[in-house]
Parts: sequence; structure tokens; C-alpha cells
Amino acid sequence: MHNHYDIIVVGAGPGGASAAALLAKQGKRVLLVDKNKKAGGRMMTLHRNGFTFEYFPIYCVPIVSSRYEELLKEIDMLDRVDITPPEVMGTLLYEDEAGAVHEWEMRGNVLSFLRALGVPWWDFKGLYQSLFFLTKLFRLPEKEIDKLYKVSAMDYVDQFPLPKGLRTYFLATFGEAAFEMTSDKTSAAEAIKLFQQSKDGSAGYFGRKGIGFIFELCTKAVEDMGNTVLMKTRINSIDVEEGRVTGITTQSGDQYFAPVVVSGAGLRQTVLKLVGENYFAKDYVDWVRELEGNLGCVGYRWVLNKPLLKSPMYIYFPEGCVATYNEFEEMAAGERKPSRSYVYLGTTSIYPELTQEGKQLVYAVMSCMGDPEIDIKPYLDYVTTMVKKFMPEVFDCIELEEEVGPKNVPGFGTDAILPGMGGETYGLALTVDQAGHENLKGRSPIEGLFHVGSDAGGSGVGTHQAVDSAFNVTKLVLDHMKSK
Repeated sequence: MHNHYDIIVVGAGPGGASAAALLAKQGKRVLLVDKNKKAGGRMMTLHRNGFTFEYFPIYCVPIVSSRYEELLKEIDMLDRVDITPPEVMGTLLYEDEAGAVHEWEMRGNVLSFLRALGVPWWDFKGLYQSLFFLTKLFRLPEKEIDKLYKVSAMDYVDQFPLPKGLRTYFLATFGEAAFEMTSDKTSAAEAIKLFQQSKDGSAGYFGRKGIGFIFELCTKAVEDMGNTVLMKTRINSIDVEEGRVTGITTQSGDQYFAPVVVSGAGLRQTVLKLVGENYFAKDYVDWVRELEGNLGCVGYRWVLNKPLLKSPMYIYFPEGCVATYNEFEEMAAGERKPSRSYVYLGTTSIYPELTQEGKQLVYAVMSCMGDPEIDIKPYLDYVTTMVKKFMPEVFDCIELEEEVGPKNVPGFGTDAILPGMGGETYGLALTVDQAGHENLKGRSPIEGLFHVGSDAGGSGVGTHQAVDSAFNVTKLVLDHMKSK
């Protein structure tokens, strides 16, 4: 019976690793399987040449009072993670229509914030419009927010007469930048929830051992509780008999059995590849095929020969940078070039433990479609042009340059199985059609099969969404097992 378990969890990304640890904590006999050499999935922490980093920049909101803290407390690992927020969250750079650049260090009072967005104190109309909007968002009760799941962030914001700078900031930050989806598609409910979470400044990179280290701790917790973790193990199939899940078969032919399988391999990957579409109704398969993934992330990872950046992140917003999904499709098709997108310049080298002495690891990125085959050169050219515009001294300090883009994701994230998909930053997008969708809350039409991660509902940004889904699916699984 060594290969029989109560629950098998496929994938040790943020969702899978968290769910495995939470279920093990409940006394279940758990097997956790992952194709990589260590946990974290897309957010895996890497160690190279004296640097500790993730493949892409991670913007964590919130830092404190988060699902991360709940998870670490639940599995008795909170004391292993230093979650001290940086003194300064970041720097906002807003370029107005006239080409003037306004700078705001992300702390201080609301008037300095609005001034950086082109609303000076003597613009009484602009101040009133801005303060009315911000106050309304801060005070909007949860029951009212929940009514906005089917409204896009752009449609919601455009109900208000706002100064251009504030509209640009909100839609670019709490749409495209945070959720990696254009604001004409991002759910207004999710954008507003994030805005309320971030109002106390609880945002920015954290973790003295990296973000992925949190999920390494989850796998350790699984093992510490007497369960099994198999890394560097690809599975060939999730096995089903008579409408019920029975276990998994690895690519090497080993079989493991359980009445419950929780898949963190991606909803589309699970249905279309690991289980097989023949086990599902045609309308369900068609719906799965049409699901929308997040945008991808494209740009550079640079090693600088000195610690040039004084803030964890610099976000450059030129007026007009709020793009629609159709515009991103046109960029991917080569019908238009990136010209007014926001650019993120940030560093993970904020603690001595994460960097070589006297050096700095820096990301410079923008968004793109999540197609691994996309031509990234126009995006790289744009990122270079913009960074030269607002921080040209960076280019005098680069001693190592690596390109990052959608093609890098499937190697350690979910597999690419459909044309044009696979390079998404998180997974499925929290759009007006998908956020809060009943079919995206971790359940499956197959008895005993559940989904976890950013493809399984949850609320929040990226890894927070995945951890939230782990709490949700843990309850679903436990309820399911009690009913049997």
C-alpha cells in the first residue's frame, strides 16, 4: 500500500504546494508531485552567481495581514519567513500629455500623490473629483464590491469625471500591472479589493529568502508531517475510471492511487491533456478551450555593477498607456508597435542576503500577450527606449543582460498545449467573464478531481490568488471526503 494515498496533489506551484501543506495539516496522507527540482512553479526562487531571485519581478500585495501569513501560521512556518516591508515601496513616474515627468515616492500624503499625477493643490475641481473617487473606493463595502464582478475596471472608473493622470494610474496599476490583464477586461471587483488592501502601503517585494521559498517551506511541511514529495517527476496522466478519479501515472510508468486528486497543473492542461477531453461533456471542453489567460511579461533582467536603484521599483506611466486587449492583440500580430505602455523597473536586491556585495539585480519589463512564440524584439526595443528616457544611467552599469519573456514560462510553469497560450504570468485571468465564475472555484465534473492555483478561482494578485484558492479547495476536498 506504499503507493496508495488519501490525496494526490499535482504541481508544487503556489497553489499546489499550499494545498498539499494545508491538507497534510488536516491529517490526510498526501503525495505531492512536481516536474521541477523544487517548489514554486512560475514563482520558483533561483540562486545564481550570488543572487537570489525569481524569474520575473513579483509585486506582492498585501505584505502583511495576507493569505501568506494565514498559510504560514496554519502550517507552523511563520517564524521561518522574514516579511519585513521595505521602507519605501517604490517610485511612481507619470509623464503627462505635455511630456513633463512627475515623480512620487510611494509614501506621504494624498496631495503629494495627486500632484505627481498632474493635479496641483490649486486645481480645486480636479482635487474634488480625485478625493471623491478615492474616498468612495476606500469606503465601498464588500457587498457592493461583489456586485461589480461583471463590470470591467475601465467601465467602472469611466463613470467618474477624473483627471487624466488619476484615471491612467488606477487603470494601469490595478488592471494591467497588477493582474496582468487589460483594464477593459479586468473585473472591477478585484481591482477595488486590491486597491483597498494597498491603501496602507502594504505592498512591494518581500522575503529575505525569496518568494518561492514560501512554497519550499510548504513542501517541507508536507514531508515533516510524514507525507511524500516527489520532485523531478512528470506525470503522464490523471487516471479516471467510471467517472471517478483513481490516481496518477507518471511518465516513467509508476502508478499512485488516491480517491482525490488536486491538480495545480492548470485547468486547460488538466482537462485537455492529463485527463483527456473524452472524459468531459463537449460543452465543458469547449468552455475550457475558450478561457482567457493573463498577459505575459517581457523585458530584461540585468546585473548592475553597483546598487543604482534606491527604490524597490520604479513604475513609468506615460499618459495614454491604458491599452485595451485588442491593442495588445494588434501588437502581437505586428500591426502596431509598443509606443505608450507602462514600464516597470525594479530590483529584488533590497536585502544583503539576496545579492552580491556592491551589485544589483534589476528587472525592466512590460506586458505582452502570453504566446510563447511572440516576437519579443519590439517590446525589448520599447523597454530600452523608455528606461533610457527616465533612468539612462542604468546602461552605464550593466555587466550582464538576459532576456525574459513568455517562452520561458512553460519550462517551469504550466505546460503550453494550445496555440498562443502557455506564457501567461499567472494562469487564467480575473476577467469579467471568469472572476467569481462558479466553474472556476476548484470543482471538477469528475468525482474526486479538484483544481488549485490561479486557474481555480481565488481572489487577489498572482500568488495571493493561488494561495487563496488553496484555502478554498482544502475546504472543498475535506467536505467531499466527509461525504463519502
